[in-house]
Amino acid sequence: MFLNIIFFATLYPVLFIVCIVFALQNSYKDGMLFAVNMKREWVEDENVKAIQKRFKKEMIWYGLILAIIPFSCLFIPYFSIQMTIWMVWLIVAIILLTLPTVFANNRLKQWKRKMGCYEEQSAERYVELKNAGTVRCMHFLPFFIPLAVGTVAAIAVIPFAKVMGISCLIGAAGGYIFLLVAIWTDRQPVQVISSNSDININYTRAKKKIWKNMWLCAIWLNTALILFLILVSFMQKQVGMIYLAGMIVFVILLTAMCIPAIVMLGRVEKAYEDKHDLNGGIEDDRNWIGGMFYYNPKDSHTIVDKRVGIGTTVNMATKAGKGTILFTIIALLMLPLVCVWVIAEEFTPIHLEIENQSLCAEQIRTDYVISLDALDDVEMLTELPDWSKVNGTGMDTLEKGTFKISGEGECQVFLNPQNKKFLYFTANGKCYYMSGVDDTETEEIYQEILNQK
Repeated sequence: MFLNIIFFATLYPVLFIVCIVFALQNSYKDGMLFAVNMKREWVEDENVKAIQKRFKKEMIWYGLILAIIPFSCLFIPYFSIQMTIWMVWLIVAIILLTLPTVFANNRLKQWKRKMGCYEEQSAERYVELKNAGTVRCMHFLPFFIPLAVGTVAAIAVIPFAKVMGISCLIGAAGGYIFLLVAIWTDRQPVQVISSNSDININYTRAKKKIWKNMWLCAIWLNTALILFLILVSFMQKQVGMIYLAGMIVFVILLTAMCIPAIVMLGRVEKAYEDKHDLNGGIEDDRNWIGGMFYYNPKDSHTIVDKRVGIGTTVNMATKAGKGTILFTIIALLMLPLVCVWVIAEEFTPIHLEIENQSLCAEQIRTDYVISLDALDDVEMLTELPDWSKVNGTGMDTLEKGTFKISGEGECQVFLNPQNKKFLYFTANGKCYYMSGVDDTETEEIYQEILNQK
């Protein structure tokens, strides 16, 4: 149930956001309809109105279907199945809600070709700006300070809490990813919108400053998250819940932070709207696949403004664009594998056995091999302490990994929390809580340990 609450709070709103973004394409704005350049009088054509009506009908049906599917998770008790449904739903929602806009875009292009509208466009013109120089807005020091703070803090905590320190160090790497994206954005060529070089340079500089500030704020926010997690790691109660709450707040703030940037980018576009005097390239409908994806081998720009939605997209004809496509495909292929792994973890029973004078804990693979000679303070428990997960797996039928007990510290856990009997022992300076697939197996292992020690 807790997983569903999180997903309904974080993923379900994505459906409505995507619906709103695409529904806005059904209105004539900035000389476009469904990401196709249109004259206002063309919008009044009956064929165009029919395309709009069909788009609206498709959006309603797709939206209703997608709105119902997640509620099936409320009737499924298994964590892994719930997660799989949500992940697949998210991908399907994004793809399915894209289709009406893509279809409408293609229908409008066909209508324009049929009407001979593309023949009226003037030939493409290219402006060389070799003497204009480059536009750079980034400076090293403002980015270095938050990155250094986050990295040093993560390294400093490792001697006291190794797992948390390493986790924070991995989190700090996120700041460096933001930095690389910021550098990449800052090094993009001057965007050509006019035959006047000064206009192009000022337009590019204004947009790069906005992106620079946004990525800088993202790095500071990432550093704040690292410091927050480090402070929480020294608390004794409800650590896992606080971690989760912190991550959710981080995602919300990171998303909300984009809003001012989007507003300012919109103001820049509006300020330079009357200064566009070039045709072709990004302005040509035929370089946009479905109005969503920009593909123009003649354009050296890697990043261009989106026609649908907000923000920027990549020119898929460039090396960076092709790399982005490859990365997206790999990520989409990895998601089912992750879901399969989680399903395997939940439905593969845990198992304890004694082999070669060692206690072996197995589930999918061998998780622990502990010599019987190292076992001390062996006990049989009927109740588990109050703990929170530091890392590992936490499901209704499986708890495995490193957990933190209030007032005591970290311990290693490998058990089914629905069992009634559990094995406790210490070994090599660590505390362990384990169980077999059922209480019978746990009791057998307990007796065998006592007999062999």
